Amino acid sequence: MDIYYIDYISVSSNSWLHRVPVGLKMVIVAVMIGVLLWLRYIWILSALFAAVAVIALSARLPMRLFAVLALYPVVFLIVIFLSTAGLNVYSALMITLRVLAITGTVVIFLLTTSYPTIFGALGRVLPGVLVAALFFTYRSIFVISQSLNDISIALHLRGGIDWKHPGPSLRNSGQVIGHLLVDTIDSSERKADSLRIRGFANRIYYL
Repeated sequence: MDIYYIDYISVSSNSWLHRVPVGLKMVIVAVMIGVLLWLRYIWILSALFAAVAVIALSARLPMRLFAVLALYPVVFLIVIFLSTAGLNVYSALMITLRVLAITGTVVIFLLTTSYPTIFGALGRVLPGVLVAALFFTYRSIFVISQSLNDISIALHLRGGIDWKHPGPSLRNSGQVIGHLLVDTIDSSERKADSLRIRGFANRIYYL
């Protein structure tokens, strides 16, 4: 999944939903999640999930990307359902529709709201140090994603992972995990040093 593409869509697109104020969208998302967690009727959950899909379509979002992100939790739901005894079909369908509708709502919000506006809105209600921590956590996703991409290329050049040969595969896996850990720590230290030199005081200011 290309995280950079998700970030690009939220910033560069110009649909009607992108122009809705971020504060209003946050309130709508919170209310929507609360309603979905409270509802117990499958037909209403189905209607809300269909409405979420229609909103995504009207906002001209890439439907393939929306579907991949919205349907992602289904993999974990299948594992949970298989490991849960006594769960009937009605309950399983209700849980699935609720999760899909909530996930779709959050995906639409992330695809139509740029990260500066999100953190700018959070900065009005949360302590500055907490907003800064959330912001750096978000940006670290991109750093780790790039590092994983580089590591996957290096692993492929070294023969990849073939469980028919467990010895070399375990050695390569250990080297990948070790390199990722060291690279992440080194990147965090360099980022902290660069911010300290620039006079960072645990708060980010947004235009």
